[in-house]
Amino acid sequence: MAGREDLKRFFALDIDFSAIGLAQVENAAYFCTPVGAEYIGWIGCDGVHFVLLPGDERVFCVDPMAMEEGRYVLPVAESFRQFLSFVLFCRDANPLSQIYWMTEERFRQLLREDAGAHWDGCEAFLAQKAAALEAVSAAFGLEPADPYEKVKTLQRAFDPACLTFSDEYYDVLGLERGS
Repeated sequence: MAGREDLKRFFALDIDFSAIGLAQVENAAYFCTPVGAEYIGWIGCDGVHFVLLPGDERVFCVDPMAMEEGRYVLPVAESFRQFLSFVLFCRDANPLSQIYWMTEERFRQLLREDAGAHWDGCEAFLAQKAAALEAVSAAFGLEPADPYEKVKTLQRAFDPACLTFSDEYYDVLGLERGS
């Protein structure tokens, strides 16, 4: 599948993945990580991570803190390349993990806040972020694409019944398997 080949190319890039919200850490599944998930990266907060699922080209966000059945795993892109173009637009993967609960106004505000965030010693981090984004853009020939409406549309149409979870998911949520 195209997404898997692109994922291999992505992992081969010599970049700081954490600078764009896609940290590479040991693949520790959470109770709500679907069975067979192939990890893309972690935002570095609350266990939120992005995955590809078997037989599916969409990119999913797994959010263990969603606290609502049907919201723990949601699509954020139709393909890995589209996902990367969204990361380029947002300059980080984190905003993609939050679209499900945000109004468009709040989403745009978050992007402005992120763009304006500066702190003592931030120059090195911002340089790593810029270098990572440029490397992704160049390696895949991608331009930034505004994700908001596309992600909202994907999520409105999504039926979580297609997801397969471990027994731990049902145990943690107190659900009967298959419900």
